[in-house]
Amino acid sequence: MYKAVASILIVCLVFGGSFAYAEGTTTVLQDSDVAAIRANCVSVQTVLNRIHSSDALARVNLGQQYETISTKLMAPLNSRVALNRLDGVALTQTTVKYNTKLNEFRSLYQQYEQTLLRAIQIKCTDQPVAFFDTLNLARDHRAAVREAVVDLSGLVKRYGEEASALHQAIKGITK
Repeated sequence: MYKAVASILIVCLVFGGSFAYAEGTTTVLQDSDVAAIRANCVSVQTVLNRIHSSDALARVNLGQQYETISTKLMAPLNSRVALNRLDGVALTQTTVKYNTKLNEFRSLYQQYEQTLLRAIQIKCTDQPVAFFDTLNLARDHRAAVREAVVDLSGLVKRYGEEASALHQAIKGITK
């Protein structure tokens, strides 16, 4: 039974499942839940350490890619469009939204990482409820990071579509 509870806790964090938890509500854990958390929290924290390491690597890679898109694609293209006195309003608006979302991604990831580290550092055998609550908060923060990633991907796609539309318009003018 205890291994099952540990697995559920990990699944809650990683995949957003629920374990007697709903966002914005207070959870009252049963004594058996507290005992299960206490019994398995060290192994859960070991898994959380691995998740923290892999997420940190993914964040660095994503962050670099997002930064490259902004500085080496969007900014130069927007400058080129402006220099040629073309209508680049849509591109510029998408770039502004993208950069705003990129800053939000950085902030959200930092919140997630700090919360996850707090969960890892909690003496969970002594504070199982605090551990559980912090783990759930980390899960919520991770979900917010994921949403920011989805939004950034959508903005990159939109920017590509707008750049293609501008390219087609230029081709139509030069014919």
